Amino acid sequence: MYWPTATSRLVNTPSPLNSQPVRRLKSSRKGNFFVSLTENGLGVWDVRPTVLQAAVIRSSASIERFGHNVDVFWAHDGRGIIILTNTSHLLFYQLVPTSRPSYDSPGPSTPGPGEGDVVMGWELRCLGTAFVMGRCQSLVTQPHNLLLVLQHPPSILTVPYPIPIQLLSPAGSHFPPPPLDGDSESQIDCSIYDLSSNTEWLKDPLPTGITSFRIPGLPILYSLTNQDGRLYIMYQSSQLAQMTTSESLKSQLNNGPKYTGFRIHPPPKTSDLTKRVEALGLLRGEEDEGDVEDYTEQVAVNPRFGLVAVGLASGKINIISLPPYPAQPRLSHTLNLRMSANLHSSPGGVTSLAWTGDGYCLAAGYEKGWAAWSMGGRLGGWGVKDDDEGQVDQAVGVVDVFWAPGNLELFLLRPALDHSPQIEVVSFVKSASTSQQSPDNTRYAFLQMDDRVLVYRGADQPDMSVINPESDVWQSIKIPSAYIATNWPLRYASISSDGKLIAVAGRKGLTHYSASSGRWKLYPDERQEREFTVRGGLLWFHHVLIAAVDVDKTHQIRLYSRDLDLTEILHTQTLPSPVLVMTLLDNSLLVYTADNNLYHFLILPTQSSIKLHLCGSISFRGIVQVPSRVRGMSWMIPLAQKNLGDPVDDLIVATIIFLVDGKLVLLRPRRARTDEVRYDMQILADRIEVYWTHLHGVATLENSLWGYDGQNVRIWLDALTIEATRVNSTSDSYEEVEESVKLRLDFYPLSILMDKAIIIGVDPDSSLRLPWSIYKITTSTHLFLPQFLRYHLSSLPQPSLLNALILAKQYEGLVYFAHSLEILLHSVLEDEAAKSNTNNSISDLHTKHEEKMKEQFINLNSFPPTPNPEINGKNDILSAVVQFLDHFDNSLEVVVGCARKTEVDRWKLLFDIVGSPRILFEACLSQGKLRTAASYLLVLHGLNEDGAFVEESEFDKEERERGKVDVDDTIRLLKRAIKAKEYHLCKELLRFLHSIDESGHSLISAIEQIGILDQSLISSKTVSSDQNGGNTSVQSNTNEVGLNEEIEKIVNTPNILLSSEVSSPIHVPTSSPPLPISSEIERIKDRSEERINSPFQLNQERMYKTPPSPRTMERFEGDSPIEDERTRIEEKLENAD
Repeated sequence: MYWPTATSRLVNTPSPLNSQPVRRLKSSRKGNFFVSLTENGLGVWDVRPTVLQAAVIRSSASIERFGHNVDVFWAHDGRGIIILTNTSHLLFYQLVPTSRPSYDSPGPSTPGPGEGDVVMGWELRCLGTAFVMGRCQSLVTQPHNLLLVLQHPPSILTVPYPIPIQLLSPAGSHFPPPPLDGDSESQIDCSIYDLSSNTEWLKDPLPTGITSFRIPGLPILYSLTNQDGRLYIMYQSSQLAQMTTSESLKSQLNNGPKYTGFRIHPPPKTSDLTKRVEALGLLRGEEDEGDVEDYTEQVAVNPRFGLVAVGLASGKINIISLPPYPAQPRLSHTLNLRMSANLHSSPGGVTSLAWTGDGYCLAAGYEKGWAAWSMGGRLGGWGVKDDDEGQVDQAVGVVDVFWAPGNLELFLLRPALDHSPQIEVVSFVKSASTSQQSPDNTRYAFLQMDDRVLVYRGADQPDMSVINPESDVWQSIKIPSAYIATNWPLRYASISSDGKLIAVAGRKGLTHYSASSGRWKLYPDERQEREFTVRGGLLWFHHVLIAAVDVDKTHQIRLYSRDLDLTEILHTQTLPSPVLVMTLLDNSLLVYTADNNLYHFLILPTQSSIKLHLCGSISFRGIVQVPSRVRGMSWMIPLAQKNLGDPVDDLIVATIIFLVDGKLVLLRPRRARTDEVRYDMQILADRIEVYWTHLHGVATLENSLWGYDGQNVRIWLDALTIEATRVNSTSDSYEEVEESVKLRLDFYPLSILMDKAIIIGVDPDSSLRLPWSIYKITTSTHLFLPQFLRYHLSSLPQPSLLNALILAKQYEGLVYFAHSLEILLHSVLEDEAAKSNTNNSISDLHTKHEEKMKEQFINLNSFPPTPNPEINGKNDILSAVVQFLDHFDNSLEVVVGCARKTEVDRWKLLFDIVGSPRILFEACLSQGKLRTAASYLLVLHGLNEDGAFVEESEFDKEERERGKVDVDDTIRLLKRAIKAKEYHLCKELLRFLHSIDESGHSLISAIEQIGILDQSLISSKTVSSDQNGGNTSVQSNTNEVGLNEEIEKIVNTPNILLSSEVSSPIHVPTSSPPLPISSEIERIKDRSEERINSPFQLNQERMYKTPPSPRTMERFEGDSPIEDERTRIEEKLENAD
């Protein structure tokens, strides 16, 4: 996947092209040049460095005669340029090299990527002008001809290229050119095809645009856009006939029209019943006659994955999957920028589309911005200035987009505004697995930029550093300028299994890096570096680098040593065809080539050398139709074969994983004959961008297969366990592997840290409020252990507590293991509560009301003393989870942590299964878990002694009884805390007593029972009664003031609380003198009744909850009387032990 990074750069348009706004921006087929088109001019640019090479400004007479420029097209050879005017004239130019450099001034002292070579000079030469009578709308360039789409009549005109001289009007000629669609002898080499003859699949043929895409191994694909907004896919019937194996279909194609195709937008809505009725001739397909609601604006084909991106006027992009002909296309998914980026308004219609060369990313231009999407539909970055009022700046729209070579720079053409630069270049960073899907590249979070690589080093950090989003554990390794300046762009990047060795390959040669020494190793002579090109990938086998290269029209696999110079080649293996994919598993090297063969090599190291030994090969003809679409592969060998078998037989017994066309394919072998193998093929998932195999995983995760489809991580447990597979006797094939777990992520996964139960990924972030845009990526993590534990505890037909325990024991040493268990319990509890609410809503309203009134009272004594996993056969998952938690020492902490993080109305469901919270509180006391017991006090505080939820202002008797129980429990816990010298817990418990009884009686009672203060302060209290009024009052002498002072100093001691009961630090001021408790209560009541007249006025209670600044705390800490008083109270707590 791709993400924008750093800041974008602007490219100024120099003279003479700066007089008119740029209308179009198009890249050549190889991507090393691009053209900018104005109404009267044409400019040819070099991509790296981005400089103008040649320009042509048309005269006013030429514009008056042939019309102004509308569109521009590159010839197939990358040297010819064709301009289409509004009067249907075609202007032909040729890009010709010159003998002198374009710029005489020297380049930078330290050239950047691709800037090391001399910028050679080019010039534009006019070849002539052609004319089309039928109003040309668009054209397609092919190696030997041009295809022009005409509207009058709707047809396709084929013209040879280069254009015959008799069909051109030379520059400066006063004679008009003959029409290309004429019927004279000059047009004898031209042919025209009437689109109205294809009424079977083409409705209302009035074309407006055409594109073509050549896919190796498949016929040329054409897309045709009509004026009514429909989009069609076409093939040449002759090419289809050559590639089909069906004789009847071949005959039908040869005798049919020249082009055949089908509509892909809007997608057909005909049901199966309608198709059957049409087959009988009783109904004609009238569903296509209506108007199209959402018009097709742009089309881009992804040849790597067989996808078509259809940009619509509404701003949506439909991704269509194109299976081989004659299978019908289907809608894969839809991209909606407004929903994915959470925009206030629509970004407008789609103006341009461009896939990367590897097919993993789609760049889309909108009327009000741009976006980059992954192949599976994940939004990787966007540039839309969307303010809070829902207004989008009109000047940030995009007219054209294209990718630079290497796919790490995106060129945008902005609309003209106040003579500001229109060409903007956005830099990107991508995952190294997009160029090479190897186990080592997916084991690490390994990113690639234009001039450096990024390696995530969090796997070597402590557990807390991994899950901390603020920790920066990315290592940036800059590629030497001596290599990247002349060999840009990078094509491959590979990392070793231990993450210490890195190799990269650009346009020519290669170089590698060692993290131990921090140095790169280069060729001593650049001529040796330019002798070969890496094609097929790079792999590390310990300190040996394996490279698939093309040299002198031969295809080789070379072995290099990190410790030796690159000029010393350890071993060379020649292959008959180019290498497409390489994978290294243990000491087995799998090589998949362009001739659809898979080779198996054993790596045999010795004391003095290392070499490759060919064990066997197998052909996948009939299984893989287009070899170039294979992006990754792995295999799994049975244990018996690995330990006792002959390596020659590994290929015929191995289970093979293919990533082809975005589909994750599982091939399981069955011996058919002595020299043949029959494979049972199962497509596990579609739209898979990256996958991971864990042959040496943890516990039940061993032999698991993981894949990411753009939205979810999908896991198949035991997918590679050959010994466990069974054959279905009915279908005579292996039973299908079922998907086990699906993880929904809000970021893009890069690496799976199996030993830490963490998925590492990145998410894009941007700042568009400044005059320039700033892009960056942020690291994100996901804890996957709870989902797997839940899968084992709820798997069908029989939950497996044993598998869950085996898996959990492997991660019990993690510092966040208890947090994982808490997430497990919380997720199950919420799901069960939601399920219960759904069931209750179906029942009668009167019955539901009565049941709700009954459920308001929960009897604590009715709770089972121990977890019961079989309560009326309900809540089986929750019961299984509770039974699972009982096997761990921190189960009490997990239960109360979950209870405090969920709603109070979930407590009945939880403690029905777990047991009485009072029994759990007593268990914490008996086990010495005082802080956990303090957490259970909060649960018990919400329940009375009968287990009923009591509201704040009703049932005074129950309230008083409940408060008495809370005080007794708190006093018991406070005594234990003093004995254990948990003084911070003691202060929190005293504050808890003060919070549940603001009168202070509970706090005084606790102090009396424990004996924290001097008895002289307590015994000096005198109580008198008013006989006349019958009211009892508390009269205090000077000693009572001292008692209140002691209590207030305990409760209101300046302190930053980090307890779990509060969400932010609380500071209680002590500057005012203490008042009697009764007076304080009256003051609090009066304060609560005050009205706030100003929006800027804060009540005191809110002010008390504001955390103090560090300077304020320094003043408090520097106040010696308060510090002395705190020290004295803490000494008393110690003496009370």
